[in-house]
Amino acid sequence: MHTASRLTLSLSAALALQACLDPNANTESASTTTGPGTPGTDTTSGVPSDPTTGDPTGDPPVTTGADPVCGDGFVDADEECDLGPANADDGDCTTACRNAVCGDGLVNLAAEQCDEGPDNADDGACTTACLPGVCGDGLVKSDEACDDGVNDGSYGGCAADCSALAPACGDGQLDGEFEDCDDGPDCLPTCKFARSCLDWQAADPAAVSGVFTIRREGIMEPLDVWCALEADVDGGGYTFLKVDASGMNPNAPSASSAETTCADFGMRLFVPRSAAHLVAAHQFAVADNLPPVGGGMTGSGADYLQILGIYPVTPGESCVDQPLNAEACPEWRAGDEQTWWVSDAAVGSGEPDTIGACSGCSMLYQWNQDGSVKSYKALPQPGGFSFRFLCDVGDKLP
Repeated sequence: MHTASRLTLSLSAALALQACLDPNANTESASTTTGPGTPGTDTTSGVPSDPTTGDPTGDPPVTTGADPVCGDGFVDADEECDLGPANADDGDCTTACRNAVCGDGLVNLAAEQCDEGPDNADDGACTTACLPGVCGDGLVKSDEACDDGVNDGSYGGCAADCSALAPACGDGQLDGEFEDCDDGPDCLPTCKFARSCLDWQAADPAAVSGVFTIRREGIMEPLDVWCALEADVDGGGYTFLKVDASGMNPNAPSASSAETTCADFGMRLFVPRSAAHLVAAHQFAVADNLPPVGGGMTGSGADYLQILGIYPVTPGESCVDQPLNAEACPEWRAGDEQTWWVSDAAVGSGEPDTIGACSGCSMLYQWNQDGSVKSYKALPQPGGFSFRFLCDVGDKLP
């Protein structure tokens, strides 16, 4: 054998032995790259390497896989959900990989009973909650007259089949068990009679002062009164009525007699409760705004305030030369025992005197044009008197 041949065989044997001892040995004959082997390349990973140290010097080759698709079980950037083969148009994740929601037109069996998409409506067959529109759900559908969710036919409610309103206020039929009235000038929106101006104000806070109709307890006939509803008059709600008794009696009534006349209308002789109330009463008295009751024809005048429902507490005791109001003059009282107010300063001299502070007595009042008291005098039995006077209800206090 030639010497060159022996050298070649020896080299081949050495390489084979090295490959057996080191499977990662970098030899041309042991290359496992997916492409042609080149010097300075990691033949196992295909990553370029430094020929001296063997350290990687580049990025690995890019592996190309299949494109992402709805239904592969992975939530991709353009998907809201992906349950793989569990995607379903009647499930939580649709076949378009969108979360099931009410209004998408698909019925999610776990959460919905219907879904008509943009046609969902609370007055339709499928509501905006994706529930069937039925009588009793509290929603009035196009084929229903009403639906209050109870539908037991009780007053103010709905018929059992939602086909009609039950008896209610405003239906034009008087239901005596629940209503005083169902229409008319003295009927409140609650189908109750207005008993005073305070009732009218509560029913309509935006109402303005004027003539209103009320019905007093125990009085059959409705009664027109003047309602002072301005907010600056103690918040509004005072009731006024003019009485001209000149057509009924040849003698001017005293305060106690006037009380009896006012009672015929379910009211009391007027008592001013505050400075604002007194000014409003004077403005009402001197204006032609409401014809008087009682047979007389005089429509206005300050003499409507000549007598008031204010009386001595103890005969012979008075608040001489003191301001005339409940706080400064406790010796006098209102007929209904509530607060009263005529002035915040004494007027004249020696009044109200003790002689006029007798049982059943009262005072006679004169007024300035601005509504302030000009004078008052306690008169002996039967006290102050006047053909004309005001009545009020007494349910409104400052």
